[in-house]
Amino acid sequence: MIKVPRKKTSTTPPQNPAPVIAMPVELLTVRQAATFAQASQPTIRRWIRAEGLPAYRSKEKGRVRIDKADLVKFLRGDVI
Repeated sequence: MIKVPRKKTSTTPPQNPAPVIAMPVELLTVRQAATFAQASQPTIRRWIRAEGLPAYRSKEKGRVRIDKADLVKFLRGDVI
């Protein structure tokens, strides 16, 4: 077996770590998204299921939420 010396890594954290900035996220219900997009609720659900609109399901009750920024990008035709 060949022994290769390894560099010692520092276990101390950096002196000035970059601050973490949380971006505000506005999550919409299917009803709110439908109102915003001027579409029906079944249309919003179809966009989620078949056309790739990102959505999030809550663990507690399984309700669907849509990020407003993702919905705006989807309506513009931008790649999400």
